[in-house]
Amino acid sequence: MFEPLARATMAKIELSDGAHVIDIACGTGVAARIIAEHLPGAGRIVGTDISEAMVQVAKESEPSGSRHEFTWFAADVVDLPCDPESFDIAFVQQGLQFFPDKPAALAEVARVLKPGGLLYITCWAEISPFNGSIADALEAAGAADAAGKARAPFSFRDGDMIAALLDEAGFVVERRDSVELYRQFDNPKDQVMSLPAGKDITAMGEKQADIVFSDIERRLSPYLSDEGYAVPQKAHLFAARRL
Repeated sequence: MFEPLARATMAKIELSDGAHVIDIACGTGVAARIIAEHLPGAGRIVGTDISEAMVQVAKESEPSGSRHEFTWFAADVVDLPCDPESFDIAFVQQGLQFFPDKPAALAEVARVLKPGGLLYITCWAEISPFNGSIADALEAAGAADAAGKARAPFSFRDGDMIAALLDEAGFVVERRDSVELYRQFDNPKDQVMSLPAGKDITAMGEKQADIVFSDIERRLSPYLSDEGYAVPQKAHLFAARRL
């Protein structure tokens, strides 16, 4: 869902010509590559993630022949190896919920942004019925820990709390919007197996795994039509300006 979310985000915002952009919690660089498609002029895009393995994949997936300068490095969000006031724009796509010290993380983002710079944050606004069905089926099977992991990406979804954190970090929220996507697929089991939960389910053994997959399919049945499954997934989109 990260690529559709990044594209939906880009459709709602405008990037300044030749901007210096940092993508924090960049993962495999999906959002950074889409930012590059939409950034006018010749800009600079920096991608950073705490996972060296993720950063390596992002490096290897860097678009060739881009007019933009790319830089990638592994770092903790609370200690970015960047000069103060280095960037015009910062992105945090589905990363805020995983930062252990959210106030410190946002303070560090403010440090590396220029005065008047913009921070765009997306964070899931509710537990998607897809992940919720996985978690509920795991819970019904007695796998509470695995169910918790399935819900983890949706653990920080209170928009008012996000707005308050931004305010405390020295940002002015200029826009509070939402993005609604649809996870579309034909085979629920294939979709589940593309997620970490798939490993948790198969680890139960074939017989129990089949029971869990059947339960997930049953729970997702309201989202099935002649065209396949279409499961909604909604995210907050915040645009906040550094004072």
